[in-house]
Amino acid sequence: MRIEEKLDFGNVVGMRVGYAPIGKPLISVIFYHIDGLLIDTGAYNTRPSLQRFVQTNRINQVALTHYHEDHAGNAGFLEKTLSIPVYGHPATVSALKSNVSLKPYEYYMFGRLEKANITPLPEVIETEKYKLHPIHTPGHSKDHVIYHERNEGWVFSGDLFLGAKIRFFRKDEDILSTIRSLQKTIALDFDFLFCGHNPKMNQPKTYLEAKLDQLLRLMHEVESLINEGVTDKEILRRLSKGKEVILAGMITLGDVSYKHMITSAIAALSNA
Repeated sequence: MRIEEKLDFGNVVGMRVGYAPIGKPLISVIFYHIDGLLIDTGAYNTRPSLQRFVQTNRINQVALTHYHEDHAGNAGFLEKTLSIPVYGHPATVSALKSNVSLKPYEYYMFGRLEKANITPLPEVIETEKYKLHPIHTPGHSKDHVIYHERNEGWVFSGDLFLGAKIRFFRKDEDILSTIRSLQKTIALDFDFLFCGHNPKMNQPKTYLEAKLDQLLRLMHEVESLINEGVTDKEILRRLSKGKEVILAGMITLGDVSYKHMITSAIAALSNA
């Protein structure tokens, strides 16, 4: 089954895409198009949707929010077939030069992640009408960036937001970096949040603030238990009770879990 849905935001067009060989796709992703600039590319297994989009829309350049396979899966394809620059953080450049090893669930949901010749981000990405400022926002991944169009009040946030209430982290996510990136983003002047999965067009900062509040509260709970002398194992047990999404853990073989949020908090506080 394939998801292919156009999202019209006026001067910004989004395409929600997803694919599963059997049944409904477990996850979809949105790539955005503004004035010849494509922000993210969708996954390898959604390439037919991207190809149809390319046939009817002018694309002069591509900007990646991070290297993950659902966002950068067609970066190399676009760079080679259209002979256009594909921009990314220096860590994105490094990651996509090599063969990124995907976990079984990632390969099943998104397909391959091909090597790509990525160009390091300039200070500003310019189109005929707009100027987008890249801002490094690590946490979800070390290379993650958002793009801020100051005059229009747009923020293209990749996977920084995802949802006001987070139910799990990937194993390699960093809670302290995420908190700092959320604070940095909330301080910007913007009215529209173009998330890679869950866009918010009405009071977007309230949603970012809700996510930030959740993570700060978790950090406070972990810190209080550490100060009481509670062991890491017991902290994990207490704070994850009733909050694990069992199916997510099963599908990802433990790579996605609420416990990863707690272990990241423990690590951050232990190293403070």
